[in-house]
Parts: sequence; structure tokens; C-alpha cells
Amino acid sequence: MHVAVLGPVEVLDDGVPVDAGTPKQRAILAALVLHRPRAVAVDALIDLVWGDDPPPSPLSSLHGYVSGLRRVVEPRRAARERASVLVTVPPGYALRLPDDDVDATRFAAAVDDVHRRLVVSDGSVLPAVPLEAGPADLAAMAMRLREALGLWRGTPFHELDEAGAAAAERARLEELRLVAVEDLALLRLEFAEQATVAAELTALAQRHPLRERLWALRALALARSGRQADALEALQEIRRALGEELGVDPGPELRAVELAVLRQDLAVARSAGPAAAPVSIPSAPAAVAPSGAGPAVASADPRAWPLVGRDAELAALIELLAPAREGHTRLASLVGEPGIGKSRLVAELARHSADNGFAVLMGRCSDDEGAPPFWPWAGALRSLSAVLGDDVLRELAGADADRLAGLLPAVAGRGGRAPAAQDGADGASVDAERFRISDAVARLLAAAAGRQPLLVVLDDLHWADASSLRLLHHLAGHLADARVLIVVTRRPHPEPAGVLAEVVAGLGRRHALRLDLTGLSAAGVVELARAVTGEAPAAPRAASLHERTDGNPFFLVELLRLPGAEDIPAAVTDVVARRVARLPEATQELLRTAAVIGRQYDVDLLAAATAHDADTVLDDLDPALADGVVLEEAAPGRFRFAHALVRDVVYREQTATRRARRHAAVAAALRDDGDERLSEAARHWLAAGPAHAGVAWRTAARAARQARSIHGYEEGAALLAAARTAQAQDRSCGPADRYDLLMAHAEASRWIGDRDTQLDALAHACRAAEQLNDVDRLAHAAVGSADGSVWTVRDRGVVDQPAVAALRRVLRELPAGDSDLRCRALLTLAGELHYADAPRERDALAEEGLAMARRIGDPELLAWAAATAFVATWQAANAEQRWHHVDEALALTEERSGGDAARTHLLTFRAIVGMETGRVDEMWRDVAEARAGAERLRLLYPLVVLHHLELPWRAMQGRFAETEQLIAEADALSARTALPSREYFALSSLFVRIWQGRAGEFLPMARTMYEAAPALSIAFYLLVLVRAGHRDEAAAVLDRSGWEPDGGSWAATSDLAIGAHAAYVARRPQFAAEVYERLAPYAGRPATAGSGGALGPVDAFLALAAAAAGEHAMAARHADDAAALAAAWDLPVVTEWLAALRADGGF
Repeated sequence: MHVAVLGPVEVLDDGVPVDAGTPKQRAILAALVLHRPRAVAVDALIDLVWGDDPPPSPLSSLHGYVSGLRRVVEPRRAARERASVLVTVPPGYALRLPDDDVDATRFAAAVDDVHRRLVVSDGSVLPAVPLEAGPADLAAMAMRLREALGLWRGTPFHELDEAGAAAAERARLEELRLVAVEDLALLRLEFAEQATVAAELTALAQRHPLRERLWALRALALARSGRQADALEALQEIRRALGEELGVDPGPELRAVELAVLRQDLAVARSAGPAAAPVSIPSAPAAVAPSGAGPAVASADPRAWPLVGRDAELAALIELLAPAREGHTRLASLVGEPGIGKSRLVAELARHSADNGFAVLMGRCSDDEGAPPFWPWAGALRSLSAVLGDDVLRELAGADADRLAGLLPAVAGRGGRAPAAQDGADGASVDAERFRISDAVARLLAAAAGRQPLLVVLDDLHWADASSLRLLHHLAGHLADARVLIVVTRRPHPEPAGVLAEVVAGLGRRHALRLDLTGLSAAGVVELARAVTGEAPAAPRAASLHERTDGNPFFLVELLRLPGAEDIPAAVTDVVARRVARLPEATQELLRTAAVIGRQYDVDLLAAATAHDADTVLDDLDPALADGVVLEEAAPGRFRFAHALVRDVVYREQTATRRARRHAAVAAALRDDGDERLSEAARHWLAAGPAHAGVAWRTAARAARQARSIHGYEEGAALLAAARTAQAQDRSCGPADRYDLLMAHAEASRWIGDRDTQLDALAHACRAAEQLNDVDRLAHAAVGSADGSVWTVRDRGVVDQPAVAALRRVLRELPAGDSDLRCRALLTLAGELHYADAPRERDALAEEGLAMARRIGDPELLAWAAATAFVATWQAANAEQRWHHVDEALALTEERSGGDAARTHLLTFRAIVGMETGRVDEMWRDVAEARAGAERLRLLYPLVVLHHLELPWRAMQGRFAETEQLIAEADALSARTALPSREYFALSSLFVRIWQGRAGEFLPMARTMYEAAPALSIAFYLLVLVRAGHRDEAAAVLDRSGWEPDGGSWAATSDLAIGAHAAYVARRPQFAAEVYERLAPYAGRPATAGSGGALGPVDAFLALAAAAAGEHAMAARHADDAAALAAAWDLPVVTEWLAALRADGGF
């Protein structure tokens, strides 16, 4: 049995991965490995795993997890046999594993052993290997280090976050990792790998600017590569850094290397290989550098070379032009790695399109985090303005002109501007305005296409902001009959997530042409090499190029264009660094600031940030333009790095201190632009370091408000999160500042479905309000936890005592009498008490709050009150009452806009309670309307709930293809949100699998959950057991647990139905009779678990309970009723299941 902790915890049994259980279970295992072989006290384990937020019964949970872990690490231990691996040792538990069975221990031993053998004993301070070591010894040592580094898969002890002991051990292992990388580099120098070593150590040295041995090895590798000037420059850089940061001179090792390079010592500068006979170092798992930065390469202008190897792809794209010209919108997506030729292919399509009468609208997505929302669309629409002229464009925009002015100022009426959402506007109006902007863009493009067919290109879609992606999604669905071809390009990795994943899926549903670009063939490599160099390479050279680049055209061109290509290191980052280093120092210095600005930049900003005039900047940029490092854009004064990777290399080569100073200079220069580039200014201030924390968080908060005004919610939330981090470094900031920022962050998080962050921000806001002793502020923060919730406010079983205390104080200190704030406080407290043992107080608070909302008479408040009371008092027994509350509130909102967020929430609640009460036809109508509203307004929380509500019903209808699509969509939505009790949402697929005969797939998960939290998981466990046919185990669980299904919760009908089924399977007549009595009042309804988990008619389970109790006539009557309901609700799968049960049970 092997345990791996150099990354997420893994357990391997004879090399085969074993499921280590839930995240908490893996965290406990990581904690035991961390302290191995010592015992870890129970209290210490609880602190390590749960920190300041332990569960209600931490000891019980811990023992359950330990029990599960024992089965993982000792799978062959017999029942009642004493544990020998995970043992109980006062005052807690210990892990007894040999050193070789833990990757971290094995790694440390290997590094320590090799490092001791590499210690030079002749008194030299120059990096070198022991004189007595032969080639075979050196190869063996290198192999051992490669294998040790290959054990790393991520952050050590990942599951323990920043726990003190884990952080200390993590730091020790990271230091050992650096030692291993340095020692391996030293060994590789003995095998003439100096060129590759120099390239790899360049990036690593920049991340460790004060590590002398690393810089000495880098300089040594450069010198041995014949690059004495670069080696001396590296030594000067570390000398400056040591002096500026620490006020010290280089140590003896660095001084020795510098002296040897200056003397051109042959022992240092040799490049022909090792003195002894060469020995190849065998391959091993790839060594992982301490933090992996991907390769970065320079860029040639792709138009300088012919398009090679893309004839079929270009022909497929050109075929789309004819139907697009005829008025049938076409969509295409080019997918490929950086440098594979996506943009080059699009450029060729654009040339062909322009030759055939198309107007080409080019929008490029920015990789800069500070780019404003809709950035690529603004560029594309400016292209349209250049083609048609401002007057024509204004005429085509018509009544939409002012609405479009934010994206296209040229169309604004005289003195007009785009309407902006106000800070106080509700989410409905904000999202409705974003929808109208999308519609306006669609109308403008359709009108323009009426005059001239359009090719619209969005390049680098993987960098697009969420607002731009949503606009693309809208256009893809609303330009079906326009003379438009839309082409997008993106990278395949990382896999699309969030809004990008939705767009990719939407393009697929609309049958967009997808072209996945791969590397050139061997013949393509020869053809491109001939175009670049003027001659075809010899066969061995061509084979080498193809192997080294995998046919990536960008890499190929760079390797072919530079002199001495055979001697260029494999790491392309070094190619870029050397290319930039050839430029004059003034140009290099300018490029460093340009890299801080971003891939694209304008001369005026660059001039202001560097305190130069624009003419001087243009003069200094000329060498970079001539060399192809920088390209000039069509707009006057606009430049960009030839490739994003070029910018990355220039940016990362700077020390952190230098980068921060340049960010501050750029941010200061942007002040003159007012609010036009506010998000860009915020990004630079945030990167400028703690000295600028005050201006950073304030600018970020303003930029977030601006993003929200044009419906960029994700961008706003991200800016506010960064603002909070910066604000924590601002010593001048007081509790009032913290409160305002926290409330803004909570509101932004609510809109994107991030309940975890919303609740965290509100909790901190409450503390800030208490510091201010401001009850009004406290009230607004305390009632925020109920806003936007479609499920219980807290996780199942959790009562947040600080939140309860804050609300009780608010109710004591607010003025008596009816008020909006007092009404919200009453109902929010009821919601916070949902899982408290105080049902009478909770229900009384909810009734008082609802009555107050009715007296106040504000429809918006009543809608909020009905929704909050629904969640606060949610239990199966009061479903009819909740139906009437929601129905009443909906009746008052009938005259309001159909896009209203409050109405969408209420429709979601009515769909849920319609299901609970058996109003299935009404449920489907409300599901359809609520889903349409939630999709239109991008309300993620209701969408998640609606997906999980619908899943089991589609399964019971036998529509399994739809359920798979729903599961995939629900998983994608859940990944974008952070909702309470989301683990229950994750189990929804069980309610599909039970109808497919696949319940057994959930058995391992169900057992683990039951052992960890029996009271919360027993119903789920029993459901899996009975539907998987594990009769004996179900009976044993029933007998051992003494379970009494909770008849007072939102899951009552589901729990009781599962209990009835378990009693039938296990043949427990007494238990069946007890369950029958409690389940009988719910006859005629579906058995459900709150908003999901539907199991079919309650009557079917009454039949099972009656049959188990020996009442076969009664069972038959209930079964008849269940069959009638299944037919009425169109549930053929349930009908078949029930018929089989009746045949088996004889009722």
C-alpha cells in the first residue's frame, strides 16, 4: 500500500489507484502522513481538517472518517482483526507505513542522498561534480533525481490548505525540490546539456531572484554554451538584486563563477561534452520544476510565409461564404494550441472574403484582466464603422443608437450616450438592459449585412470576458437569417469552463463548423522550411525539426529564422529572450514597460508611463518593429507584441519589484484618461504592491461599479475580490470602508450564484458594522443572507450562531412598528433558524414577517417575503400553506415585467411546491416559464434548482437521453456556483440511475457518507441498498441504526417512502406499520426530497408498507391508486416498476 501526498492525496494498492474517499477523509489521511510515525491527537486532527468551522459533532465525524480510511489502507484486514496500519494510539491515531511507501519520504531521501554525494571535497567553490565520479555514477544519480522529481503532481498536502504544520512541511519539501533541480542541472552539465539547462534555469532564476547557487549554475551553463556575455549579464543581475534587496555582495560561489567566466577558463567554457566517454541518461517520469511556466516564443509576422498544410481547412471555411451571402447565417470555430496557425488561417479567409465583397469585422479578445467588458465586440464594431462610415452606421442603428454608444461611440446621437444601470437598480432592470444591448447589436449587424455581407471574426475566444461571450451566444441564436459568417478561434486547453463552456456547447447545438488544427505533416514542415530559408532542409534536419516542434508552424518559423538553429535550446523561452536581448537597451527597457501594459498598447500611454515623449518612444520601438518582435496595428499609435508569449517572456524576466514599480507608473499614467480605462487602471494599481494598496482597492471598487453598469457581473465580482485583498493591506482603511466594500462584494457574488462568497462577505460586513456600533448597517448586512436564495440559507443541519445573534440584536434595536427592514429581519432570522431546534419560534417569525409585508403593501417586499418564508418554514407538512403564500405573491406581480427576477424566483418556488403537492401539470408550466426567465436573466441559482427538479421526472418518463444532457448541464452550472447543501445536488444523478438498474454504482459513496455522517445519510444509503438488491445489508442497517425517518423536514415524504421500501425489502412489519401511519397523510402526492429527488407516487410506497405489514388488500388499493397517478403523470417507467413489485409481492 502506497500513499502519495506530493499533490492531491492518492492511495495505490500494488500500483492500482484506490478511492481514498471524501475530501475530509483524504484530509485526515494527509494529516496522519504529515505527522507520521507519531500519533496525532484527536483535537489536533479536528483543527487540521476543519479549522475554525468544525461540524456539529466533530468526534463522531472524525471516527466515521477513520473507519472509512481503515478500509482503504488495510483492504484485506479481516473483521475484528486489530488494525496495523492506521492504529489507535493515545491521544489519537497514527499511520504505520514504511518510508518507501510514502512518496514525500522517498523523495526527500533520494534528494538528500544525491546531494551528499555531490559535495565537492577538494575545497573548490566552483559548481562541479566529484572528481572520482564516473559517467555511470553520474547517470545513475541523474536518473534518481529525475524519478524523485517525477513524484510531484501538485501542491504537497493539498487537502490541508494553509494549516501551520502543513505549511512548514510544504516549505521544507519545496526547498528540497529546488536543491534537486539544481543538482540535476549540475549533472546534466556533465553530459553537454548546457544549452537546454541554460534555457530552463533562466525562467527558474527569475522566480528565485536571490538564490545564489541557482544563478551560479545558470551563468555556468551560459558560459559553457559559448555565451560569455549573457553569463556575465546574469551575474551582474544577481549582484544588483542582492545589493538592492539585501544590501550584501555575492557569495564565494558566485564570485568564483564570475572570475572563471572573465578568464574564459576552459573548465567552465567547454562545450564539446564531458571529459569522460558520454553516457546517455535514461528517461524517467518528467522532472517538474518548482513552478511550471509554459514555454514562451517569439512571433514572426505570419503573412510573410505562405499558408502551408491548411488547404482542406481553408476550403471548408470558404464553402460557408456562399450560404452566408444568400442570407443563411453560418458559424465556425477554429480550435488549436498557441502557434498552430488559427489566426493565419483566419487572415487567409479574411483576404478571400474581402476579395469576394464581404466586409471583415475583426475583434481580438484581450488576455489582460483589466480589459473592459465587450472589448472584442467594440473592436469589431469599429471595423464596421470604418467600412460603412459613421453616418450610414448611425442610420442603420436607428432607435438603438444611444443604447449602442457604449460599444460604438460613433453612432451616438448628438450629446447622447448609452443608458447605464444605476447602482441602486435591481437585477431585473440591469439584466434586461444587457439583453436589450445584445438585441441592438444583432439588429445592427443584420441591417449592415443587408448592405454588404459580413465576416465577423473573434480571435482568441479563450481570453474573452463573460459579457462578450454572452453577446456571442445571443447572436448565434438570433442571426439565423442574416448575411453573416461568424468565425471564432480559441485554444483547446484548459478545457472550456463557465460561460465559455456554454458558448462552445451552444455553437455545437447550432451545427457550427468546428476545425481542430493540428501540427503540420513531415511534408508540410519541408514546404514551410523552404519558404522561410529558401531551400529544403536535408532529410535528417527535416525529421529533427518535425520531432522537436510537432509541426507547430509558429515554433518552426522561429527555429528556422534564427541563425544557428541547430544550436538553439529546445526551450523556446530562451529563443525569445535571446531575440529581445539583441535589441538596443533603450528598446528593451521600453518593451519591459510595454509588457506590463499588456500585449496591446498605445504610444501615448507608453510614453506617459516611461516619462518620454511620443516621438522618442516611436524611435525606440523601431528596432523591435524591424525585428518582428512588435507589430503595428491598423489604428494609428497602436502596437502589440507579435505573440502573447513574447509579452509573457519579457514580463516574467523582470524582478517582482521592477514589475510592481512599472505597474504603478502605468496606473498613474492612466489617470489622465478618467474613467474610460478604469478597469485597466485598477489592474495595474492592484499589481503595484502594498505601497499603493489604498488607491488600488478604491480604483478596483469604482471599476467594479462601472462593469456592473454595463452588466459585466463576473468582471465586477472579480474586481471586488481583488479589492478586498488590497484593502487588507491598507492601514488607513477603517471599518466603514471595509463595510461598504464587503456589501458590494456580497451583492456581486449573489448575482453570479456564489453563495459561499456572498455569505462570507456578509459575515465580515456584520463584524464591521458591530465595530461601528451601527445598527442600520448591521441590519442591512444581516438580512442579506436571504437574498437570492432558492434553497435553505445554510448547509443542512447548520445554524450560524453569529448571524442569529446579529439579527436578534437588530430586532431589539430597530424602531418598533412596521418597516421594510424590520420585516426582512424577522424573515431572515426565521431562515437562519431553519435547522435550529426551535420550530415554533421559526414559524412565528415567518408569520409575523409575512403579515407585516402584507400590511406594508409593497409588491416587491411581499414577493421577497413569500420566497424567504417558503425557505424558512420548508417542510412537507406545510406544502399547501407555502403554495398559497407563493401564489398570492405571484398574483401581485402579474402586472410587472415578465423578465423580473423576483417573479422568476417565485415561479421556481411554485414549481417546487407544485411538485410537492401533486400539481404536476402546473409544475411543468411553472418549470418552463421559470427556466425561460432564469436563462434570460442569467439567474444561476434557480437554473441549478430547476435542473435538479426536472431530472428524476424525465427519468421516470423514460427519457434517458434527455437526462444525460440535463446531468451534464447541471454539473456545468453547479461548477460555476457555490450553493448551500450542494452535495445533495451532486447526488441527483442517483435518481436517474435507480430507474436504469444502476443504483449499485453509488454503493461505495453511500457507505462512506453513512459512516461519516449516519444521521444525515441513512436515507440515501438505504435507497441505494434497496434499489441495488442488497436485502440483507438493508435489513442490518435498519436493525443497527434504529432509524426513525424525519417526518418534519423538507425531505419527509422521501425519507418515509424510502423507509417503507426498506421495511418491505427487509421484511420488518412493525417498522412498516409505523412508517405507513406517518406517510398516509401524503397520499396522492409524489415522494420528494425538497426541490428534487422525486421517487414516484407516495401511494406506491404506502402499498409497500401495507404489504410489509401483512395488509395485502390495503396494499392492492394503494397500488391501484399509484398506478393511476403514474399514468396521469406520464411515468411509464414507474408503472413498469410498480407492476413488477406487485407481481413479486402478490398485491
